[in-house]
Amino acid sequence: MSEERINITHMQCHVFRMAQVKWGISPKECAEIFRKYDILGFINDCYDSLHLNSYNCALDDVETLLHNQGVAV
Repeated sequence: MSEERINITHMQCHVFRMAQVKWGISPKECAEIFRKYDILGFINDCYDSLHLNSYNCALDDVETLLHNQGVAV
């Protein structure tokens, strides 16, 4: 596995955990949201931009994406 792939996976896991805590939901509920709206794919596709800022900013971008799709978290 390449270093970039490891870094992407780390960001995906960390943002998932941050979302779960911030939104006050269970891991299962968070996984359902991430799966339904392909959040892991979003992080993978946008990693080049997302990694330039903090994980908090990445979570903000995820929340914006969800909000734009009508999801309230």
